Amino acid sequence: MKTAEKIIIAGIVGTTVMTLYSYLKAKKEKQEYVEPVLINKLVDKSRNLPEVEDNDSHPLGWGLHYATGIAFMAAYYLLWKKVLKKPTLSRITITGVTSGIVGIAVWKLLFTQHDNPPHNYRYGYYKQLLIAHIVFSFAGIATYKALGHSQKSVS
Repeated sequence: MKTAEKIIIAGIVGTTVMTLYSYLKAKKEKQEYVEPVLINKLVDKSRNLPEVEDNDSHPLGWGLHYATGIAFMAAYYLLWKKVLKKPTLSRITITGVTSGIVGIAVWKLLFTQHDNPPHNYRYGYYKQLLIAHIVFSFAGIATYKALGHSQKSVS
């Protein structure tokens, strides 16, 4: 299997597991923590972007969320090949925490720059987001590893 295919599959699996975790935390805390829904709400509440009919299922938020997950896996490949080839508990955790910090920074920027951002308990969301990225890292890296190593690094 080509490296690009493994990155895409691992990004999809990691994003799916992360999103399931976000759904569980959102339900437990009765807050909006689901990333694709928040993306759709950001778009819907923007003056210059088209209205989103259904924030829960509109494909824009879901597509951007999954594209971001694939981009994170590509970054793991480019920056942390050793983590992907020889994952250890500490390497995966550090990768997840680093990703979480990046994710939190991006979401803070999105919320602060938006004229009318969606409402949720921000501290709880950022805490959940950090853990969700650790979950993403474990699921994505485990998937990448399970898909095996190709002799060629074809992208």
